[in-house]
Amino acid sequence: MWTLDDTGVPEARHIVSSDSRVLRIAISSHSGCGNTTATNNVGRTLELDVVNYTFRDLARDLDIPFEEIQRQASKSRIYDFLTDLKLMRSSLRPCVVVGSRLAGWLVDADLRVWLHAPLEARAKRIFQREADKQASYESVLYRTLQRDEENRKRYLEVYGIDINDRSDFDIIINTEKLTAEQVSSLIVAAARWASQNQLDRRNLHLQRIRKIISDQLRIDPRVLIDNTISVDPKEIYQRLEGDSPQA
Repeated sequence: MWTLDDTGVPEARHIVSSDSRVLRIAISSHSGCGNTTATNNVGRTLELDVVNYTFRDLARDLDIPFEEIQRQASKSRIYDFLTDLKLMRSSLRPCVVVGSRLAGWLVDADLRVWLHAPLEARAKRIFQREADKQASYESVLYRTLQRDEENRKRYLEVYGIDINDRSDFDIIINTEKLTAEQVSSLIVAAARWASQNQLDRRNLHLQRIRKIISDQLRIDPRVLIDNTISVDPKEIYQRLEGDSPQA
């Protein structure tokens, strides 16, 4: 069910019967905190659909090179909006775990988790993961710090979100000294508790973000709350690119 709020944007109203199973988990973090592993582990344990949609996935859907998105992303926010459109629509499934930097702000979740690790620990993990690229640990550390600040500024500009403000999250887990299994077990335990207690978790950012995305992509705002309404990201991209001054 959906209604219009005072901004004119449809607002989803979830009606859950006593015998229905609905559980949505949002896992956010900076890079190097183990988000992808945790999301996959939690999804497998709780038998939830897993959503981890990135620019690489968007490049495939738009049929353009990933490197093209990398070059253009700092100049055009269309890639952010299209990625988040897909993520938000995927999160409308009744049983889902979503892993992304902004999942906690973009998803109407029953449980919001922030994964934390100190900068040095994150840089070490990224360095080990990218060992074949022959970059020094110091350069990875600086690049990680720089990326954090760039992302913070971008999300603040695009959505008015301060990614350093974790006040909307239910639990914050320091993953530095925990194994992937331990991190996942903590999330699973919290999710089971949240599901049993049916917490009233209202996401105060959703209406604003939905309006921004629908306005910027010039789409029916209902597609952000009803995934039975079809939408083609490639068609949106081609239309907006065709209307751009560079075309």
